[in-house]
Amino acid sequence: MRWDWAEPEMHGDGTREEGARTVRGRDEGAAAAEFAMVMPALVLVIGLVVGAGAVGAVQLRAHDAARGAAREAARGEQSAQIVEEAEKRAGAGARVRVAQEGGYAEVTVEVPLPRALAPWLESVSAQATARREG
Repeated sequence: MRWDWAEPEMHGDGTREEGARTVRGRDEGAAAAEFAMVMPALVLVIGLVVGAGAVGAVQLRAHDAARGAAREAARGEQSAQIVEEAEKRAGAGARVRVAQEGGYAEVTVEVPLPRALAPWLESVSAQATARREG
C-alpha cells in the first residue's frame, strides 16, 4: 500500500492551504512580542539621550554666564553687577563666586540641574578667568 502525501501549497503571505481551509503560519504575533522585548531598551536609550542633552544645555549656560561675568570683572565693574550679569545668563538658582587676585578676576558659576537628573548629578559648574583692565 502506498500513501501519497501532497505537500500543502504555501502562499506568499505565510498562509498555506490545508484541504478546504487556509491556515496561518505559527509566527502570528511574533512581531508584537519582539517589540515588547525591545521597547524598554528603546525607552532607556531615549531617556539617556534626552538627559545628556539637558546636561549639555545647562553646561553651556553656565559657561556663557561665567564668561560674561568675567568680562564684567575685567572691566572693573562692582561685585554686585558681576553677580547680576552671571545670574541673568545662568538663570534662577545659580551660585556665583568672584575672586580677584593680582591682575586677574576669576568667576565660577554653578547651575542646578532639573530634578529628574538629581539622582545622578545635582549641578554643573563653569569657570572663567579674565585679566583686569587698567
